[in-house]
Amino acid sequence: MNKKRFYSAGYYKELASEPRFGKIIEIAHKLEGKPDRLLDVGCGDGAFTVLLKEAAKAEEVFGIDIAEEAVTIARERGIRAIQVDIDESPFPFSDAHFDIVYCGEIIEHLFNPDHLLEEMHRVLKPKGIALISTPNLGGWPNRLALLLGYQPYPTAVSPEHENVGKLAIKGAEGQWGHIRVFTAKAFKELLTLHHFKIRRMIGCSILINSPLPPVLGTVIGCADKVMSKIPTLSTRLIAVIEKV
Repeated sequence: MNKKRFYSAGYYKELASEPRFGKIIEIAHKLEGKPDRLLDVGCGDGAFTVLLKEAAKAEEVFGIDIAEEAVTIARERGIRAIQVDIDESPFPFSDAHFDIVYCGEIIEHLFNPDHLLEEMHRVLKPKGIALISTPNLGGWPNRLALLLGYQPYPTAVSPEHENVGKLAIKGAEGQWGHIRVFTAKAFKELLTLHHFKIRRMIGCSILINSPLPPVLGTVIGCADKVMSKIPTLSTRLIAVIEKV
């Protein structure tokens, strides 16, 4: 399977409605100082990148993505976007170039997350901040699914049939193209190994679109919000980390 063709079909288009986007904006608002440069790793068409730049009050904003079409649209939005295979290629920036690096729901799509983290560390300034989000393999829906003998939501046994073996809410976590999946513990350990100091590990809920009856859907949604307060059980993880 051609990797560029595969991911070119799935880059982020326009603004998604998942709670994690609002959470990232909230975190960016609270960051100290006024950054000179911000990098969005896997920027898609740049719609969210623009909001992130405004929230962080960054002077310049850059983006990288594997999808050529996405990069073209991002440039039209005023982002200094470059087409890069994030999984394999060096980031086209000098050392210690950015104050903030954001990487949303990308690390789980890579064959080599170590390369991503090495490059993020390299292009960050000393004490620079990175924000990384990813699905949580240890999240409560996955624990329940596995307990009942079903496939955890962020994982798939086939790129063509990704809903095989899933319980009821098929595709709830958008597992399309996931290769590496993380529990909160594994996520923390890997970030530490790559010389990042973890400032905060934040849980986040996810909007579940399913054919379930409204009452059951409401109950699940409420449970998800409650569980998001406990990062180890939340459906999404957001790491706020510092280069050391």
